[in-house]
Amino acid sequence: MNRNEKDKTNRSVFPDGTSIPEKKSENVMGVVKVHESVIASIIRKAACSVDGVVRLAGNTLVDNIAEFVGSKKVMDRAISIEMGDNSVKIELRIILAYGCKVPEVAANVQSTVIEEIARITGMQVPRIDIVVMDLEDPNPEEDEEENVQENE
Repeated sequence: MNRNEKDKTNRSVFPDGTSIPEKKSENVMGVVKVHESVIASIIRKAACSVDGVVRLAGNTLVDNIAEFVGSKKVMDRAISIEMGDNSVKIELRIILAYGCKVPEVAANVQSTVIEEIARITGMQVPRIDIVVMDLEDPNPEEDEEENVQENE
């Protein structure tokens, strides 16, 4: 494992969330490490499940070019992760539905992501910053249809 990959995993974690001691113990079967991409998947699914979240944010032009050349997933560029010993700090950029209560939805995203990471990995999330990048109409096709019907 190269150094760059090693930095993207936490030290080690037991299913109950406790860290493996530094000393090698005879009763320890091995080390469990959680990669940054696993955390990103959990964040993506948890955040998008919250009412009011339309999608994760990204730069449209850059995303289109990156997808064309096979770069990282669009969604993963909206997530910044800093791995620590049994902890993870997060910055998440999202697009919310127009008309929602921004502070309320952001708080729901924070609590949902924290709970899911703890439930699935046992890791702690001491900090999760939410950056609301834009507000979008979640159903633009319906609005267009209504405008066409009104004009007829």
